[in-house]
Amino acid sequence: MIEDFIELKKHYQKAAAEIPADSFYHFTINHKYRHSIQVLQAGREIMNNTPELAYISDDFRSTAERALLFHDIGRFHEAVCIYRDSLKNIEVAAGSNKYDHGFIGYDILKQIPRYNNLKLLLAIKYHGKMMEQVRASDLWQEAEKSPNEKEIKQILYIVRDADKLANLRVHKTDNHLKADSFYKQLSPEAKKAGISPKVMQQFENHQVVYFPTIHSYNDRVMMVLSWLFDFNFQYTRTLFLNDGYADYLLNELTLNGVPEKTVCKLSDIMKEFNTSSNCAIQP
Repeated sequence: MIEDFIELKKHYQKAAAEIPADSFYHFTINHKYRHSIQVLQAGREIMNNTPELAYISDDFRSTAERALLFHDIGRFHEAVCIYRDSLKNIEVAAGSNKYDHGFIGYDILKQIPRYNNLKLLLAIKYHGKMMEQVRASDLWQEAEKSPNEKEIKQILYIVRDADKLANLRVHKTDNHLKADSFYKQLSPEAKKAGISPKVMQQFENHQVVYFPTIHSYNDRVMMVLSWLFDFNFQYTRTLFLNDGYADYLLNELTLNGVPEKTVCKLSDIMKEFNTSSNCAIQP
C-alpha cells in the first residue's frame, strides 16, 4: 500500500502548505490524516473478526483497505475551501453540504485509473451518508447491476462501520465531541439544552439521527448513540455495547443534565434492539 499512503500524504501536504499551522483548520487536517490510518486499522480488525468475511480474496482485501485509507481524502480539499471562506468572513456551518468531502474524494479518485473502481468509489462517495440516500443514488443502482454487487456493498459496509468505530474510540479517549467545530459553534444555551423531541423520536424508531435535526450537544450525543442502528456487522455492534462506548455516551447525557429516567430508557432501547436484531448485512 506504499503508493496509497503516498497519494494520501500528497493531498494532506497540499492542504497543510496553504493552511497556517496555528489555524483550527490545520488541526482538522491533522486529525483527519490520523483518522484515515485509524479507520484502516479498524477495518482490518472488522475483516479479521467477522465470519462472513473469513474467505475474502486478496483483491477484495486490498480494495477494501484502499477504501478505508481514502475514505476521507476529500477532507483536505474541503478544509482548504472552508479556510478560504473564513478569510472572506464566510462561515460554513458544521454539517453543511457546501463542500461534501465524500463527493470531493470520489471526484479525485475517479480521475486516477488505478482507483477508478466501483468497489472503491461507492464507499468513498457515500460512507458518510444516510443509507436512504445511498440506496437512492445512481452508484447504488449501478452496483446492483454489477456481477460484483456483493463485494461492492460489503466494502461500503466495512468502511461505514470502521469509520464509526474509529470515531468512537477518539470520542471516548479524547472527549473529541467537545473539540470539533459543531460544539464550538453551539451557543451556551444549546450546549446545555435537552434532547430535542425529533431526535428522541428518531431514536425510539431505531433510526440514525438526521444531522439537520440536531440543535444541542445532547442531540449530538444522541446521534452518535444512534450509530448502533446503522452498524452492519455483529463484531462492531458488540464492541459498541460491550467495550464502554455506549456507557460513555450515556454518561455524557447524564453529566449534561438529561434525567436518569430518560438515560435508562435509552439504554433499554439499545439492549432491546440488539437482542431482536441478528445484525446481518443489509441487502
